[in-house]
Amino acid sequence: MTGRWQMMVALSLCVALFCANWTALYVAQQAISRDLHLTSAAGVWLIYLYPAALLGVLIPVKGRLSVLLLGLGAFCLASAVAALAPNGAILIGGRAGQGLAAAIVLRAGFELAREHFRGTEWGPALVIPVALAVPALIAGPVIGGVITDFLSFRWVFLINVPLTVVALVLVALFTPRTASHAHARA
Repeated sequence: MTGRWQMMVALSLCVALFCANWTALYVAQQAISRDLHLTSAAGVWLIYLYPAALLGVLIPVKGRLSVLLLGLGAFCLASAVAALAPNGAILIGGRAGQGLAAAIVLRAGFELAREHFRGTEWGPALVIPVALAVPALIAGPVIGGVITDFLSFRWVFLINVPLTVVALVLVALFTPRTASHAHARA
């Protein structure tokens, strides 16, 4: 497997992390609302702010590795803020930060993938993130439920910290620094 394909696997793991994170809160919301005394409206914000913030993926971003790594770092930090939030307002802010950071990573990752895959390779390259995203979306509520039942809702966010560090290292290691001329012209 060439560096380009390893990069796609690393980026796809980021997509899976973001998807599982998105749906894990559906189950954890009740425990969060109880423990942090969230109003019904705050509970709605908690759930829907993340996908709304993901609309930031529409913001044009140059597909540079540094932007992607910055986004992963921001996702890690926002996850830690959400995990340690003393109240609903900070938790919701952390959740918004997660969504915006995920949007940055997704957009920059898409641009990087477009730099390295052209022509007939583009379709097969996109299969990898989709193949991981769908099961991650489905697994999110199960993961969120198990974590919330056996640990605490805070671990739904805290688990993102080491997973994001792993994703950051994998993306940094496997992303080619420049598109090869043969693939850039295709």
